[in-house]
Amino acid sequence: MRIFRLLKEQCEPVIHPLGEAFRTHRWLWGVVFGVIVSTALVTYSAGSKQGLVSSLTLRPPALQSAQTLPTNPEELKTLTVLLLGYGGAGHSGGTLSDVIQVANINFERGTIALISIPRDLWVALPNGTQNKINAAFSLDLQNSDQSATIAKQMAQVVTGLPIDYYIATDFVGFQRLVGQELGGIDVEVAQTMVDEWYPIKGEELNLCGLSPAEIEAAHANYSGFELEKQFPCRFETIRYPAGMIHMEGGDALKYVRSRHGTPGGDFARGVRQQEVLVAIRNKLFTLEGVGNIPKVFEQFAAHTQTDLNAKLAEFLWPALKGSKNYQFMRINLSTENVLTSGTSNGGASIVQPKDSWEAVHQYIQNQL
Repeated sequence: MRIFRLLKEQCEPVIHPLGEAFRTHRWLWGVVFGVIVSTALVTYSAGSKQGLVSSLTLRPPALQSAQTLPTNPEELKTLTVLLLGYGGAGHSGGTLSDVIQVANINFERGTIALISIPRDLWVALPNGTQNKINAAFSLDLQNSDQSATIAKQMAQVVTGLPIDYYIATDFVGFQRLVGQELGGIDVEVAQTMVDEWYPIKGEELNLCGLSPAEIEAAHANYSGFELEKQFPCRFETIRYPAGMIHMEGGDALKYVRSRHGTPGGDFARGVRQQEVLVAIRNKLFTLEGVGNIPKVFEQFAAHTQTDLNAKLAEFLWPALKGSKNYQFMRINLSTENVLTSGTSNGGASIVQPKDSWEAVHQYIQNQL
């Protein structure tokens, strides 16, 4: 894709060089994957191209290289992994990475920090163009190494943290992990969510009985979400009361995809993604979950893109297996702290740093 060809000319890789493919020992990969991040979150992808803002003066700061791993895994101090979720085949904008979380594990402090990055964050790309960050993270499935390099660089621009590895997955992998392999998860829902406009798969083109004249009038008088609401048969109502809720794969997917269920838009969605990440991690650390990890990721690997491999998994396991009791920390970048709302020249709703990327980095460091 054009964005990746342009960026490749100006970006140096930050991916850690690795040996044999992780698929040769999927059980090791599965254990590490589950313990590190337990992620497969995906959200509703709009799939539309946005206009570019030429007046934005924020530029990416200098990038650092990923760390060199120590000889002894127990000497590892930190590990930072970029988590991406995308719709996959059969979904509009299916390669847009609309779940963007950074997991920072600090082995010295005994903490796991989840940093949620809004998909509407407006960024200046290394080639001088600008766009929403979910477009910058869009996966080129034919050249995943190139896409991963760009994705990891942009995550570092936002967080200031060198990104060691990345993991990306789709709707199918997420549902299979939660429902079939883990047998459901228990999610602590912080805020009651009711979404009366959740899209029904397969009904995207249903005309809901409208005549050609009514359809023409709807398109003439409405746009965006207001236009979507003129076709109510395409949507269903979903409800999740506050408290501990048991969710199967489809339930959890709807919970993290919902666009209209709670105030706060993408910021609220980031919080829900983190709630589900914690629930998956907790289930994996039960005796039943840990025992089933090889089976879980035997199926899950087919829907996963990563630069982790079996050799790395075997190396990291001694350091990771003690993280069961680590403290979880949640950092959500939003307009309540370091971001501000705006509009691009193309009319897209965006968010940007209030001050500078360095101020965003300092805010994250203060939370870690």
